[in-house]
Amino acid sequence: MRISTTWSQQLGVDSMLAQQAKLNKTQMQLSTGLRVLTPADDPIASVRTLDLQESIDKTAQYQNNIATARARLNIEEGSLESAENILFRAKELTIQALNAPLSENDRLSIKYEIDQLLENMVGVANTKNANGEYIFSGDLSNVPAFAWNGAANAYVYQGGVNQRTLDIAPERRVADGDLGSDVFKLVSSVSQEGEAEFKGEPLEQRSIMDTLQTLSEALAGEYDIPRASIVGSRFARYGVDYSVNSTSFDLTVTDAVNGTSSSVTVTLPNDPADTGIYQNLDEVAAAINKQLDGSGMQAIANGNQLEFVSTEGGQAYTISISEDSGSFLTDFGFDNGTTGTGADLGGVITGGAGEFGFPASYVGSPSSFELVAGDGTAMEITLGGSYNNLNDLVIDIQTQLNAPPMDGQIIIDPDANPLSFIAASDGSPASVTINDISGTFLEDAGFSDGQTSRVYDVTLNDVLSDLDTGLENLLKARTSVGARLNALDDQENQNDKFTLDMKSTLSEIRDLDYAEAISRFNLENTALQAAQQAFSRVQNLSLFNYI
Repeated sequence: MRISTTWSQQLGVDSMLAQQAKLNKTQMQLSTGLRVLTPADDPIASVRTLDLQESIDKTAQYQNNIATARARLNIEEGSLESAENILFRAKELTIQALNAPLSENDRLSIKYEIDQLLENMVGVANTKNANGEYIFSGDLSNVPAFAWNGAANAYVYQGGVNQRTLDIAPERRVADGDLGSDVFKLVSSVSQEGEAEFKGEPLEQRSIMDTLQTLSEALAGEYDIPRASIVGSRFARYGVDYSVNSTSFDLTVTDAVNGTSSSVTVTLPNDPADTGIYQNLDEVAAAINKQLDGSGMQAIANGNQLEFVSTEGGQAYTISISEDSGSFLTDFGFDNGTTGTGADLGGVITGGAGEFGFPASYVGSPSSFELVAGDGTAMEITLGGSYNNLNDLVIDIQTQLNAPPMDGQIIIDPDANPLSFIAASDGSPASVTINDISGTFLEDAGFSDGQTSRVYDVTLNDVLSDLDTGLENLLKARTSVGARLNALDDQENQNDKFTLDMKSTLSEIRDLDYAEAISRFNLENTALQAAQQAFSRVQNLSLFNYI
């Protein structure tokens, strides 16, 4: 067999190139510290490397989320501590205002500090984080959690209804904050009738700020008589569309004392100019109020929910909603037949002998007693008839109270049994006092001679109870924050250990054995040198060198 000069030369070149490639690969492995440089080097190891690296990268993101959540929760913890300090100070001032003999100027001085505390509390509720997000607004973090609503005469929650959460592990999420509706609202309050309501509103509609506002008003001798109200439970901030399918519902307001009632059927849309497309809750309320004008009722955009209220206040008023046709009640979260009742400011005296028995007769043995209003107006009430039921007795007493000089400053609860008398006048002096004159009525109804109740005292006692409950609510929130911070610490340690394990496994798969690689490098370097020397010898094997 004959071997050409060209072929022998090419074999030498190929040998050198092959050795050079091996040496270059080994040099690359030594410089990077990796055994597997391309998927072709080890396909199985490459796939496992990608999976392990993905797990490590995800865990790194979980660790970043933990750091973010911890920072936000630390801000919330500081805010909750500030809120507690505000309520502690408000409680001290309430006790002082309730128990100490104070002049009007003294009460006003306390009011000014309460107003400052209220302003501070609103600021706490609207705390922002480093990114300018409101920490108590949930998934609507660009909207202040609470704002004053003049129509509702209350601080309303306008944040989101969902907590923001962050992944801190593949199957674990943690909330990075609490909803303002859970922290500063949902404070249980017990009214004079023992029902969970405040100022005529369900407890979930009241906020700690409203309690402080009520305290401020009481110290100034100002009282807003609570109106009957019903509030939808659905998030309706962004309005609704009735352009295709219209809807209608019935609203009714009742004045039990005067025995009057007003009903309105509201239709949306209600005229050709109304497109039926309502971009926000304010537009919905405006469209409804056009039809409620003069009815004794009003629609209010209460934060993210729709609210209906009576335009007059007091326990005698009720407002109810029922569905006529369409989907309105479902869209806004009302139950068919939902009814709200107004509430009294306080200044209530109630008989303590159990229910007043009927029939009752004072024929032949009249019974007289005196009722005294806060301004000193006194009126003698005389019972000399026969009463078959509560309504008969209420009508007789209220008719006398409506006459001069009392002129309705005191009313009798039309539904209460045991019997109750209520101060209907405004201002801190508003009170009810009952004095025995003759007969057995006070004994029959369970009143004591000289029994007195002042709106001011009742209001401040209620506020004091509410502040205690508010502190309990804040304590629960702080406990929840602390538990989440502990959970973050635990999960962070687990993630660190997981990352270490993954990196160890990854190292075993792709990292280079330097001792073996250096030995191989020396061998490949020697082989390359040998190939180069061999080539220099072979290239001289030509007959032309011997001619």
